[in-house]
Amino acid sequence: MTAYTIMKAGKVEDDMIPKLAIHAFRDAFKQACASSTVVYVKDQQLVQRQPNGQESVMKDVSAAYRSAQHLPKTLTRKKKLQTVH
Repeated sequence: MTAYTIMKAGKVEDDMIPKLAIHAFRDAFKQACASSTVVYVKDQQLVQRQPNGQESVMKDVSAAYRSAQHLPKTLTRKKKLQTVH
């Protein structure tokens, strides 16, 4: 049986989540680049990076980008109410 703990996070903890996610992704990307070939987008170019640091442009993907003008400027999180029986 699995037990779940309800954790209440304050405003400060909630604000830290994106920053922590960015740091975690950056560290994972560095580890992946050091151990294997990685393909990613840099300056609207599809780039392949070898473990030795050599980068080669594979494709121009600038035509694949779309405008995000229709999206709201601020995103808000909806609160969900949970009942425990």
